[in-house]
Amino acid sequence: MNDNKLFTVKTSMGKEDYHKFLYIATFLRSKIIIPFIFLISALMAAFLAYSENQFSVTKFIALWIVLAMVAILTIIFKVEMRNKQRIKTDKTGVFNAEEVLDFYEDFLIIKSTVFEGESKINYSQFYQVLESKDYFITYFNVNQASLIRKKDMDKETIEKLRSLYKKVMGKKYKRI
Repeated sequence: MNDNKLFTVKTSMGKEDYHKFLYIATFLRSKIIIPFIFLISALMAAFLAYSENQFSVTKFIALWIVLAMVAILTIIFKVEMRNKQRIKTDKTGVFNAEEVLDFYEDFLIIKSTVFEGESKINYSQFYQVLESKDYFITYFNVNQASLIRKKDMDKETIEKLRSLYKKVMGKKYKRI
């Protein structure tokens, strides 16, 4: 176990960051989500387009578009409601609270203005790490994640973090 600090990142999560995160988690976390929506809507459209022993291609295409749009809009509505609920119930001041993350070879130490003390987490305990255009998203389990904003880091630190995550996470690290 190497206890030499590699680098430190100071970051925070604003309401807009959380909003973006919800969409990333919903639509981009798994590559199968969007194709699955289109497949299910196509199957339903095919079922509905078949009537009186005849299949109508025009009806199929129209229904497929409508059903896919309804599914996507329903998901968007759910994401927006979840975002509103989270903002409304934030009593701990999570939004815009500063987190200081000290990265080591085998673990991470998190200090936050939201809670006293610090948390030490071994990388082996991470569930998954995703990298998007704007964030590194660290999943501690299927439902609990932490954001690191790239705009809070210089290019060199972004490269160091990417390299560290690729090394320690292997297949559990994904760029989306």
